[in-house]
Amino acid sequence: MKVTSKSSKFSASTVHLEHITTALNCVTPFGGKAFILTYIDADGLSFIGTYNRVVRIQLFLSKELFISYTYENDSSDHTKFCVRINQVLDSVNVANRNIDDIVECTLSHNGEGSPFVLIFEDSYISERVTHETFLANEMDNTGFDLDRDRIRFECMIKGDILHTALKDLKEIGGQDECYLYAELREGGQNIFAIISKSKLGLSKIVLPSAKTILEKLEVFDEDFTTLCYGKPVIALFDFNLFDKLRMSIKISSKVLLRLDAHGVLNVNVLSLTEDILLSSNKSKATSSNSRLQLPKDYPGIVIELSLMEKEITDENSMRDVEIFMETNELGEPIKPVIYKKKIVGSISSAPTNAAISRELGKLNGTANAQDAEIEGEHAIQEEAPFMSNGLPRFF
Repeated sequence: MKVTSKSSKFSASTVHLEHITTALNCVTPFGGKAFILTYIDADGLSFIGTYNRVVRIQLFLSKELFISYTYENDSSDHTKFCVRINQVLDSVNVANRNIDDIVECTLSHNGEGSPFVLIFEDSYISERVTHETFLANEMDNTGFDLDRDRIRFECMIKGDILHTALKDLKEIGGQDECYLYAELREGGQNIFAIISKSKLGLSKIVLPSAKTILEKLEVFDEDFTTLCYGKPVIALFDFNLFDKLRMSIKISSKVLLRLDAHGVLNVNVLSLTEDILLSSNKSKATSSNSRLQLPKDYPGIVIELSLMEKEITDENSMRDVEIFMETNELGEPIKPVIYKKKIVGSISSAPTNAAISRELGKLNGTANAQDAEIEGEHAIQEEAPFMSNGLPRFF
């Protein structure tokens, strides 16, 4: 006999099924058939999953996405249960195939032991789908929490550019490992690159260093407070695991990456909140291709991922990566640029990071202007690590 607790009650309705489908698809690479922890509170819904104890994903949908949102709980400020995310996604996908009408989806849950219910309604029919739920303990976050006081590097980059780089590396095929390479250089030509390793050797994609793309890059010394120039940070990851981040990055407008001293790579993703196109012809006066806009106060899909760094056992491989990054596509050494800094007026201190809130709605990087003058007529120019069209350069 199933015992049901009525201490909590949740109900929310939305017409943005395409948006929910896009969000849930980001979770499926981490085990679509597995049970995902669903966490509901007064602010919205979170879906949390882990993969092989080396990757964790947390996806948050704010209550502003819903037309109506009700949550009541007499004993706690949240409700949690486990559900098969692929089954929920299949239900939404089937309902979203209706191109002739607007479908409204109502999600509900009535406490421990009760099912997770989805009700789909259009102008003609109503469908009810129930999904079994299981009691869940608190998520074990051991090893996944970022040590914010011991950050090795921090990078903020445009999501579409990073996705293009990961997609290009994936298309090569046969990769076993990948490296993240971050280096600050005098004069502003900072380097952030993704290097893949296969049986055929190393391949690298150097991301454009323009501020419009690589909005922020900070590499810290051993004291974790002083910026370090000319000394790269190199982190090793399993390529197949790292590639699972690509689905989340695909929908992002900005991506914030931070690596701490314990080898935890924390990735914060803020999605685009563009309009979603649905069809509607509820009446003859209504256009069959009406556009339903997301709420203006909706912050977008918020995703936080944590990935464990692989232990580096072969120091020679690290040296190979350093040598690889010191040569161009022809195998020729990249000669350094000689700069003479010229300070014009007073330069304010570097801006602090915007608070990474749950919604990340104000995640915007700023950069101070700093003038640099090349010394002498015979100063040697370094080969720019990006193409003129602003796309990643592949070697």
